[in-house]
Formats: sequence, C-alpha cells, structure tokens
Amino acid sequence: MTSNIEPLAREIAERICRRGGMAEADIPPWVELHWPCAAAMLEAGVMDEGGEWVEDRDVRLGMEAYRERLLRSR
Repeated sequence: MTSNIEPLAREIAERICRRGGMAEADIPPWVELHWPCAAAMLEAGVMDEGGEWVEDRDVRLGMEAYRERLLRSR
C-alpha cells in the first residue's frame, strides 16, 4: 500500500531511529516495518512531522488509526 504520506512517514521513522542511536545497518528494515505506524500517527494527529508526540493528544487515537490502516492493507 502506498500513499502520499508514505515518504514523510518513512523519513520520520528514520529520524526516530537515528535519534535513538540505532545502527545505520538496522535502520532500513526497521523503517520498512514501522512506517505505516508513523503514517497512522500523523494522520490521527498524535505525532508531528518531527516524530514527536503531540502534547494533549490521546495516543490511543493513533493506535486505532494504525489498526484501521492494517485492516485496509489486507
């Protein structure tokens, strides 16, 4: 499944990895696995474009958006 948000979500996932000190070799597979989660969190408005949680937002909204995204991709 591809979307307009995919490139941004991939970039955010990479930033999260680097910020956490992940080894460069480990980043691509992690991004491949987790970019849909970043996309859902962005779409739900619980994460900003820097990969930071938006204050006063319920992360459960993002988890629900992620579940819905997974169901649509099947």
